[in-house]
Amino acid sequence: MFWSWLLESVLNKVPLPFAAKQPLTDQPKPTSLSFPGITALSSEKRCFYEVLGVNCDCTADEIRSAFRKLALQRHPDKLVRSGVPEFEATAIFQELVNAYDVLSDAQERASYDSQRSAYQILFSNSDPKSSSNYSGSVPDLSSFFSNSVYSGYYDERKGFYKVYGDLFEKIYHRELNLARKLGTNLPEEAPIMGNMQSPYAQVTAFYNYWLGFATVNDFCQSDVYKSTLASDRNSRRMMEDMNKKLRKKAKRDYNVTVRGLAEFVRRRDKRVIEMQIKRNEELEKKNEEGRKRMEELEREKAERARNYVEPEWTRTEELQDGGVEEESEEEEDEEEELYCMVCGKKFKSEKQWRNHEQSKKHKENEKMAALR
Repeated sequence: MFWSWLLESVLNKVPLPFAAKQPLTDQPKPTSLSFPGITALSSEKRCFYEVLGVNCDCTADEIRSAFRKLALQRHPDKLVRSGVPEFEATAIFQELVNAYDVLSDAQERASYDSQRSAYQILFSNSDPKSSSNYSGSVPDLSSFFSNSVYSGYYDERKGFYKVYGDLFEKIYHRELNLARKLGTNLPEEAPIMGNMQSPYAQVTAFYNYWLGFATVNDFCQSDVYKSTLASDRNSRRMMEDMNKKLRKKAKRDYNVTVRGLAEFVRRRDKRVIEMQIKRNEELEKKNEEGRKRMEELEREKAERARNYVEPEWTRTEELQDGGVEEESEEEEDEEEELYCMVCGKKFKSEKQWRNHEQSKKHKENEKMAALR
């Protein structure tokens, strides 16, 4: 059965043959279920920890164990046999798989955790380009850390490039409107996401922009103390310092969330994947050509060494050098014939011999030799 194979693929981390998990957008909205252990489905995105029934501080082994147990209970074939409509059974299992995909990856889980607890305010339905309805509140991006929000790699309807392209455009226009409202410098214009036909230079520019995202929001809405109500100067300063810390933390968390979302999208972008595969192939090809070139050079070097014939003139020169060395050795031998019979010493040069003759020791030895 297909679902049995899908379950085995997820458990063993085997890549699936299709590009993305298909959300059931065209199906009727699921109704409440009476199946034991299953919460009724709704259009609202549930917390991934809630889906798996684990705590937020659980270990990776606990996540894997919970998923294995629930995957057997909520297998679509089993649910269908229990009377659950097929599209509802598929949606239940899909939700479970999506939760496990995110929480089983350490990096994606960290990104999910960082934005899960920080932002609970959803995007408003107002036009992102309209500043009249704009507020400084930040959007909740948690639902976009999932493969279920898109269907296929298209730039229309629920396609990958349509969903995330619109999302990042909305974030940019919120930043633009907020900068105008606060009177700060406008953010640099964000590159568009494009589609499968976009040049890779545009793809690189898009991800470089969002991976280095820095919000202009001052997060004054994070303040918990009203310093104007302080009873004295010290209290007011303490309140202001606490508010500054809260603003700084909220701003940092939001930047991390948006950058994490950009990384989440980049890792699933087919253009990036295909380019990485292409680069790896080119690198492997270049390395292979380098290895072949080195092997060819080694073979040529070994062949030249085998075929090397020593020139005639080098042998003649060696003979001549040998004759000169022999003559010099004979001359050195002749020079070493300087010998003192009285003292029994040899000398290498006449200078040494003359110095020896003038020495006190030599003269004493001559007197001793004359007395004998």
